[in-house]
Amino acid sequence: MCLKSKCNLSILIPCYNFDIIDLVESINKLCENSKSIEKFEILCFEDGSTKYFSNNRVGKLKSVKYRKLKKNIGRSKIRNMMAKTANYDWLLFVDCDSKITHASFIKNYTDQIDKIKQEDYTRIVLYGDTIYDKKSPKSNQKLHWKYGTKIESKRKKNTFSSHHFIISKKCFTEKKVQFNEEIKTYGYEDVLFIIENQLKPKHIKNPLLHLGIKDTIDYIKDTESAIENLMNFYKISKNNKKIKIMQTYHIISKLKLTNILATLFQLFKPLILKNIKSNYPSLLIFQIYKIGFLAHISANRKLTK
Repeated sequence: MCLKSKCNLSILIPCYNFDIIDLVESINKLCENSKSIEKFEILCFEDGSTKYFSNNRVGKLKSVKYRKLKKNIGRSKIRNMMAKTANYDWLLFVDCDSKITHASFIKNYTDQIDKIKQEDYTRIVLYGDTIYDKKSPKSNQKLHWKYGTKIESKRKKNTFSSHHFIISKKCFTEKKVQFNEEIKTYGYEDVLFIIENQLKPKHIKNPLLHLGIKDTIDYIKDTESAIENLMNFYKISKNNKKIKIMQTYHIISKLKLTNILATLFQLFKPLILKNIKSNYPSLLIFQIYKIGFLAHISANRKLTK
């Protein structure tokens, strides 16, 4: 139970194919030196990783619990599992491909607990900023890096992201909040988490560096996966104003342009891919690709409004 100035905190780090040693050691040190934490634990669940790292080493730390799952159960299910396993009242989720860049990262969250407890905190989710390295990466990672630095890092103040966030465990135990376990692949599970559970996301200034820059081919596949997730949950996502691509799709559908755009997408897809796979990808053309792909799968599925 959280006291006036101190709280009990569970840090939850779902892992998949990434070295988490530096991240866990950094968080552990910050928590040990924190004056606002009474008790803490760090849970690290390896979600069926296919690459080998020495992540099991973190289990030697006193406050760390490391567990390796034999099979990948997906981004939603593993978060639900970790929330259920956690022992303490406040849950701080942190993605594994992250790096702490300032000593107040944990404090910035714990300082907010007394404030949100004065509200209906079982519906509030606090989240911080996602930042990217200013140094340009190798050529086959330019698209993800450019989109991250120019778009993602600037829109987080208005759009919830599960990159790192804190939430009361009571949300899961009393309000039965859950990540939708039907979503097993990458993309938009965090946005649907907010919509389906009617949560109130609140942004605080608290940056965390995102290290997991993907190769362009993999990033395009993830983008397509995310769009397919939106279409799978079309009835939930179609009228949500925070999902801009669905608002664009709604206009296209209303104007009966879906089939035309789908045809144009297939026709110009090679040229579009040539640009976004280059050393100088256009974010405008990337946006056109996403809308075209959305129209393409919509036309194939023959979705109604």
